[in-house]
Amino acid sequence: MAGFEGKMLEVNLTTGTIDKSTIDKDVLRKYVGGTGLAAKLMFDRVAPGVEPLSPENTVFIMTGPTSGTSLPGGARFCVCGKSPQTEMWGESSSGGSFANRMRSAGWDGIIVQGASAKPVYMLIEDDKVEIKDASDLWGKNTHEVTDILKERHGKRASVVSIGQAGENLVKFAGIANEKRDLAARCGFGAVMGSKKLKAIVASGTKKVSLADPTAYANRRKVVTQKAKDNIATQVLGMMGTTAAVGVSVVTGDLPGKNWTRGDNSDIGAKTDGSVLSGPQYYIGNESCFGCMVGCKRVVHVTEGTYQGFEGPGPEYEGVVTLGALLMIDDMAAIIKLNEVCNQLGMDVISCGGTIAMAMDCMEQGILTTKDTDGIELTWGNSAAVLDMLERIARREGFGDVLAEGSKRAAKRIGKNAADYAVEVKGLEVPMHDPRALHAMGLSYATGSRGACHTNDVTYSLGTGIFSWPEFDLLPGVAGKESKGMGPVVKQCQDLGVLCNSGILCYMIMTAINAEDLVDLMSSSSGFDYDLDELKECAERIWILKRGISNLMGITAADDRLPRQILTPTTDGGAAGSVPDLEVMLKEFYPVRGLNPDGRPSKEVLQRLGLQDLAAKLYS
Repeated sequence: MAGFEGKMLEVNLTTGTIDKSTIDKDVLRKYVGGTGLAAKLMFDRVAPGVEPLSPENTVFIMTGPTSGTSLPGGARFCVCGKSPQTEMWGESSSGGSFANRMRSAGWDGIIVQGASAKPVYMLIEDDKVEIKDASDLWGKNTHEVTDILKERHGKRASVVSIGQAGENLVKFAGIANEKRDLAARCGFGAVMGSKKLKAIVASGTKKVSLADPTAYANRRKVVTQKAKDNIATQVLGMMGTTAAVGVSVVTGDLPGKNWTRGDNSDIGAKTDGSVLSGPQYYIGNESCFGCMVGCKRVVHVTEGTYQGFEGPGPEYEGVVTLGALLMIDDMAAIIKLNEVCNQLGMDVISCGGTIAMAMDCMEQGILTTKDTDGIELTWGNSAAVLDMLERIARREGFGDVLAEGSKRAAKRIGKNAADYAVEVKGLEVPMHDPRALHAMGLSYATGSRGACHTNDVTYSLGTGIFSWPEFDLLPGVAGKESKGMGPVVKQCQDLGVLCNSGILCYMIMTAINAEDLVDLMSSSSGFDYDLDELKECAERIWILKRGISNLMGITAADDRLPRQILTPTTDGGAAGSVPDLEVMLKEFYPVRGLNPDGRPSKEVLQRLGLQDLAAKLYS
């Protein structure tokens, strides 16, 4: 019986050596896989004070027990390490086909250390692994690199790569997975760029190992049917993730004009899922490997400035952060801006959020065109945004300032620019407004990688499309209610940890229950998990990630929300509403097992078997 065995490729780009290792079974069981296993390996191997863009930083590209299988939602992999954007624990994930190709080549993870003196890429073909020259690829965008490497190594090979943003160490550079998906958050494209690692190509001919193939196949049938019957996944298939735009407009969840505008119904009507999935743009949909939901849009632009474009359409986050947040209501322009971000290899959330901060500063008189290379960064000016995207990726002029992300850029701009930077711990806030769902405020403030809407299930619970009674997560959570949200968010985080360690798509979690999760984890890994053990694993992993960030300087003072979110809007579905973070934190810290200074208590660390972490935190 095999299953998830923790087979690692260990690559040192300084020496050019490639080693192979296998993780101890006891470690695999306690940390599951994915981000959990990456956190354990990072804690053991990487010094807290390491400079994120130095050769000493390590990148962990990990799968989990369900990764790369034909399970709907099982196509994901994660990228973890010390983030250059937040300078603490960072993680990002992506779907597509790469997880399957890596695991079918026989590998559960890739650990990258050191830095090459010249551009290289890694080629994985089953047991054959090489580091190859990438000088001819350096300077090219992610789409060009994908085409070249697929032509060179076969159409079935899967390619992850960085664009010009990663090469130039843009702090929010992501890692592109083919031409559509990005492991976008936390700046790991910049880490790859610092190592001169342009791409990884994976091609495998083996079956993904499962401990109990029959049991897994039976549970997969159950999950597939549930996904087909589930209203949330049905809507995703019909309209993609942009289906949420219309709902968010009604509830006040959709941020506009850098989080200062509550009623965004005018822009929402021009950019919601019915528009992107309508005849003017929609030409088809796509799925990740093994999934039947089909939430990804394929679009074209048939008229106007961007006529002739055909390719991947934006997701919800891209539509909103490059749309309402910047007061852009032209869907064709949003499609173009999203595509340019993908080609250059930049996180649309951080990129759009940083530009929104700059637009706000220009409106307030903090910036002028003398500061911005003559570019009018005014609300709704999509041409100016397009120009600035290129400057950011190449760190040209004012683009060099914005390439640092909103927190650092605000410091460089000076005056009171920081008031307009909507970030938590340096990571720009995603496009769901805590003023409409107060629990999201606590989720953002305490999230293990900074503000995030997919590392836990708080958003889904708050929308009413989600219920996990086995985790005490029931429908009907009050949106504009702060009291009582501490324990709720703790449970949402624990379930999210299992999702990101498994690794399962956030979307598919709306369709399954605890029995499905336990059975999938057990039959894929070979460990006879029950729900109580998985809950303990989740708690252990969350606490370990928090402790890693504590060692890197994070304290209770960093569990905060930006000024814009703590300022009520005067219109829209969340008018007058502001989350009471103080109330929620007072509830959250005790149930989460954190001391008043924001560190895990000795008692919790002892109970979870994290004595090594306790020794470092309390030495």
